[in-house]
Amino acid sequence: MNIGRNNQKQTIASRINVLQGVIFLFILIIIGRLFYLQIIKHDYYVQLGLSQRTIDQEVAPERGRIFALASQSEDGELYPLAVNKVFYEIALDPKMITRPQNIADILSKNLEIDVNVIKEKAGLTDKRYEVVAKNVSEDKVGRIKDELNILLEDVNKSLLGPKKLTAIQDLGVILKKSVLRFYPDKEVGAHLLGFLGFDEDGVSREGKYGLEGYFDDELSGLSGKIVGEKDVAGVLLYDSQGEQARPGADVVLTIDHTVQYKACQALQKAVEKNMADSGTVIVMETATGAIRAMCDYPSFDPNDYGKVESPEVYNNLAVFQNYEPGSVMKAISMAIAINEGKVTPETSYEDTGEIKFAFGQVIRNAGKKEYGWSDMKKVLAYSINTGIVFATQDVPNKIFHDYMSDFGFGKTSNILLSQESAGDISSLEKKGDIYKATASYGQGITVTPLQMINAFNVLANRGNLMQPYIIKELKYNDKVIESYQPKIVRQNVISASTASQISAMLINVVDGEHAVGARVPGYYVAGKSGTAQVANIGAKKYDSTVTIHSFIGFAPASKPKFTLLTKLDNPKTAQYSEGTAIPLFGEIAQFLIQYYKIAPER
Repeated sequence: MNIGRNNQKQTIASRINVLQGVIFLFILIIIGRLFYLQIIKHDYYVQLGLSQRTIDQEVAPERGRIFALASQSEDGELYPLAVNKVFYEIALDPKMITRPQNIADILSKNLEIDVNVIKEKAGLTDKRYEVVAKNVSEDKVGRIKDELNILLEDVNKSLLGPKKLTAIQDLGVILKKSVLRFYPDKEVGAHLLGFLGFDEDGVSREGKYGLEGYFDDELSGLSGKIVGEKDVAGVLLYDSQGEQARPGADVVLTIDHTVQYKACQALQKAVEKNMADSGTVIVMETATGAIRAMCDYPSFDPNDYGKVESPEVYNNLAVFQNYEPGSVMKAISMAIAINEGKVTPETSYEDTGEIKFAFGQVIRNAGKKEYGWSDMKKVLAYSINTGIVFATQDVPNKIFHDYMSDFGFGKTSNILLSQESAGDISSLEKKGDIYKATASYGQGITVTPLQMINAFNVLANRGNLMQPYIIKELKYNDKVIESYQPKIVRQNVISASTASQISAMLINVVDGEHAVGARVPGYYVAGKSGTAQVANIGAKKYDSTVTIHSFIGFAPASKPKFTLLTKLDNPKTAQYSEGTAIPLFGEIAQFLIQYYKIAPER
């Protein structure tokens, strides 16, 4: 009996010893673990704790804005062309929603979305973020917030103490704020502006094309940084080493918004009416070179720039497109010939319809017409190819090339727009009179619309080549940091006397039978048309089915206020610019004369 009790005591003692050993071992493990965490890994966990409390976050700067002039007054109000606007993405957290019908009614009414669609999204309880709408305006979100706050109060009436809801998000509605680039005029002038797109990384934003691209550094500003510590709720306690973000500069253009809108509207109508592939309009202030309007069509909406058939739509044809200008160049060539003393407006020659050159090369008039005895005024009025070749035949090739360069061809104008092309007049460096002859009526060389209007502006501006400019000033915090003023690039490209003679000859062109549509009753308008063929590079000849129609002129001719270019690419409704680009010129010119309140002169 005693033996059994002793064995039982020994068993209990053994079990106690084992238990004590296990407890001791467990204590050793805990001590070892604490030693490992607190001593060996001390520095690691200190840094981990700090990293969870520390904020080191980049702050994006506000992008600079782009403005046009709101009226013809240089000191007038500004019109926003590119601004930053707050938008919201509205989403649902179905697991949080307790009043699906109420929420669906509020969102449906304000967002104009079918109530059943929203109820369906609210019922997706396996989701935590279901998008309802994107790019919702701040005004609409304000109304939605007001109604959701009323609902929040109603829900809280049936809840007690800690169960009460404290924010709209507790209702299951998520309002995600973002600041996006916004272009109020949409397609109007989009090629001039470009757009704010994504960088190669698909995350960062950068300006693309137009002004957004050219002035991306100035518009972008400098990023800031928040460096500090936050509490358990994520609220910033202090900012110790942060830097404020520096917003970008604002860009103010010489563009007159009223003129821009009218010109773009008229261009769109003309392109569609004449079934043209595309078109361009430029309005330049004659005396200063300031660009008051620059439009291309077809256009795109920079707010939704991805919806285009091809990236080529983004190209600003006014500065990017190289094309053979055709007969508008005859006005420039005639000015060279008169300035060199080779002809006068009264000089006559006998036109036989063609002029022969070496190696069997022949230049003929359009339609193979023969005009007989003609003076230089008739050469421009009837756009006679052989006549302009006659006028320039005694101008040395090198001198002709130098004049063309002085007029601004073959080089960029430095207008401060991305994609500007230089054109190509290199054929004039070749030996042989044929190259000068074809260039005299706008073949075998290429120009841009901006170069063409700027060269024509020399004729209107008493022989001076102006620097075309489209930037009026850069501003930071409403203070001007850089200002752009009118600048003469080259004086006396031709003499004032030559310019006066050419102006009179170009008035005669508009008063003649082939440019009736360019007339403005009560005013002298000077101008020249062009119907240019398009070279088929593969076939090494001109495509007889594709043409470019243009008209360039200035008014009032006695003291020009504006120089205007209209161009339509491959219109299908008429053979010559008389029925396409000329009426477009006349419409815009009449508007400009009325807009600037210019007194009649005839």
